[in-house]
Amino acid sequence: MNLNWMVEFVFWYPAIMAMLWVLGSLIFYYSNERKHSLKLERTPFVSILMPAHNESSVLVPVVEQMTKLNYPEYEIILINDGSSDDTAQVMKALCEKYPCVRVVDLKKNCGKANALYLGLIASKGEILVGVDSDSYLDKDALRYLVSHFVNKNNGERVGAVTGNPRVRNRGSLLGKIQLCEYASIISLIKRTQRVLGKVMTVSGVCVAYRKRALLDCGFWDRDMMTEDIAVTWKLEKNFWDVRYEPRALCWMLVPETIKGLWRQRKRWAEGGLEVVFRHWDIFKSWRRRRLTPVYLEQVATFFWSVCWLFLTVLLVTSEIRGQHVYTDLIWKSQFLSFVCLCQFCVAMFLESRYDHDILRSTWSVIWYPILYWYLNVFITLGALLKSVLPKKKLATWKSPDRGITQTEIEESGETPMPEVALENVYDQDLNRESHIEYENKQKMWKRVIGIILTAVAWIYMLIYFAYMIYGIVCDKMGRPVKEFLFYNYERIRQTEHFFVVLFIAILIELLVLVVWKEYNKQRFGKKRRRKFAPDITDQEIDRYFQLDPQLSAIFHNDKYIEVEETPVPDGIGQGRKAFKEHKRRMQEERMRRSAT
Repeated sequence: MNLNWMVEFVFWYPAIMAMLWVLGSLIFYYSNERKHSLKLERTPFVSILMPAHNESSVLVPVVEQMTKLNYPEYEIILINDGSSDDTAQVMKALCEKYPCVRVVDLKKNCGKANALYLGLIASKGEILVGVDSDSYLDKDALRYLVSHFVNKNNGERVGAVTGNPRVRNRGSLLGKIQLCEYASIISLIKRTQRVLGKVMTVSGVCVAYRKRALLDCGFWDRDMMTEDIAVTWKLEKNFWDVRYEPRALCWMLVPETIKGLWRQRKRWAEGGLEVVFRHWDIFKSWRRRRLTPVYLEQVATFFWSVCWLFLTVLLVTSEIRGQHVYTDLIWKSQFLSFVCLCQFCVAMFLESRYDHDILRSTWSVIWYPILYWYLNVFITLGALLKSVLPKKKLATWKSPDRGITQTEIEESGETPMPEVALENVYDQDLNRESHIEYENKQKMWKRVIGIILTAVAWIYMLIYFAYMIYGIVCDKMGRPVKEFLFYNYERIRQTEHFFVVLFIAILIELLVLVVWKEYNKQRFGKKRRRKFAPDITDQEIDRYFQLDPQLSAIFHNDKYIEVEETPVPDGIGQGRKAFKEHKRRMQEERMRRSAT
């Protein structure tokens, strides 16, 4: 069986896509990102929704920082989703301390999407900002997010704006790797997708929505593992603009254990696959053609993971049989690592404007192409089967890994009481650098092993880089190339061929991106798809969720809202069938009102 096509696909796909992300992000930076202003023509009221499940150990300092934002009018709605610890008591204490804080206390765990529904029902602002309960916005983040909605040129088209998550806990090796990933992978991809015109997903950790846009697309799907990916596609399919704002920083905690990381990324992968299976119908409509590149990229990424695993099993089997074909792929994987590190260099240049300390953690990027890539592949494949199985009625959640310290607290069960926690709240204003935590709380032997392995990985890669440069220079000068191990003249000529192909691909990608961006600008940039609609009224919310007057008054007026059972009816946000039923019911309601 000839598998050369699969080998070439596994090798060239990540290399070409890495260059696409680099070019797209540079285009976005020079055409969009450098233009910024904190001056707003108007500052509409904003409701910040913070769902939480067993998060009492992180809520207090986070809410403290959220009360210091540089924005005139906003409220913070904390939603307790059936926590089994003292999260409800901590929220109640915070509600009493801060006038801008309100609380929705749901006794039963019904999932993050359902918690967002409750926050939306209680909210007073037309613009909703979703923030994870372990994260807090940078001082000026709200102004950057809101600026897209109030823009007179095309602000009426904006349905959602996603911010720029920044990692706070950078003491452990895994934290540093994820810092580099968010800066060099996620941020670059979102910049490029914005150039293409369609963003694959907003970041649930930091995102702003227009409430009317959510109503128009049927809100969040409560049966999806990742409500942020699902609602992004629903907004895009209903022709709402989804944008990326890199200057809207959000400081967050990331998992610092393999178990916590596996659980988080498995959920992400399941959500991505669910979107692929649920929204394949974009190909039925020519009007949704701009979603095609993003959809195909997602499919190709999953296909690449399957091909990579198949080839790995095949190669291991061939090595056991004594058929030594692995050395050629080792050389190719080293070239891929070189391309990946070039991508990291561009990303560090872009992100260093917002995170001045990011260069302190760049030494850990070597782990991304060497090990982290492969971990993500196995996570993706592990999520494939689960994503095609029948779903439960509601996608409930567990509190994720919030770092080494928080994991130890949760495992010991020693959660601080709210009175004690409130006494330990920060009182000083934090500057940008003081958000970051560099203390390494890992055990000493783990830290030593991490340092040694990282040093060995860098030495190995530097040998490859040095020999590659040495061989290419010698070849161009007509001098013989000294050989050792599997480094030889044939590999050097192969590398030169790789650079030629990659350079041609870069030229083609640059041409496509420039033409595509100009086409989008001329065709859609100033097109007014809809007029600025009035803010959603409480009466519209009541009709949509079928709230009785007493419950409506509690949600819209009370500061502390205690709910035994979720008032969101079954079927709301459960997929296309329920959404069509809602559309039909709303149309009948409008016809009835117009007739009377």
